[in-house]
Amino acid sequence: MLYSIRMRSAQGGAHEHGGHHISGAERLITTQDLTTITENLIQRALTHEKGRADFIRLTIEEVKPKDIITIPMLKMETYTAIDVSDGHKNACEFLANAGISKIAIDNAISSLLSLQENMRGAILIDATTGKRLDNTGMRGIRVSRMDFKDTLQAKKHFDELGYTDNHVQEALVLASKVLSAPNVVGELCWSDDPNYIIGYVSANNIYHRITKMKPLHSNQGGRVFFVKTPVDITVLQNYLERQPVLVDINL
Repeated sequence: MLYSIRMRSAQGGAHEHGGHHISGAERLITTQDLTTITENLIQRALTHEKGRADFIRLTIEEVKPKDIITIPMLKMETYTAIDVSDGHKNACEFLANAGISKIAIDNAISSLLSLQENMRGAILIDATTGKRLDNTGMRGIRVSRMDFKDTLQAKKHFDELGYTDNHVQEALVLASKVLSAPNVVGELCWSDDPNYIIGYVSANNIYHRITKMKPLHSNQGGRVFFVKTPVDITVLQNYLERQPVLVDINL
């Protein structure tokens, strides 16, 4: 039996009451891992580099096996950027190679750079016109209910590659689910964690890890999903937020 466990935390009260977003996490875990993972997520919220959360919300729900789908993990490639400008230049090239228009790419970068407060979820942008498609405001579209099919195998795989923290593993799970969604052709992301300057573009079934996407100590970050239209936004949002997905590194 698997459970979906979702954590979001804020400082200054709940997000919907003006609290500042601290951290969030999404897992699909077995019954025997429930206590350990719950404790780990609470500790993440209490010891995060962005501050100690005074609001923590945990949601735990049973997931029926028949509702779960399994997808392949994206291939990962790393680009070593000279500086932030170089990182953004290459991000634009990766997105353009996926057929995303220049105005959509420019609007996506401008949207992330102009954020005054960190969003909990992603912005949906039309891959052709560059217009925002969702109406979720600062909440954004929160991708949820996903994990590796075999977490121990995945951990061993990434440990051997030298990626021992959670950033790459969690990003690859999320990016793999996002690109498997209806009509999504690309994603642009960099973290809002002040000391993590790496970001990525996912497109054409590749997770392009880019080593410099923002200045050190900046807490400005977010993510944009590029969508081909016409699209049923309700169906897409339901897939991203509610469809349970396991990512298989062997497929």
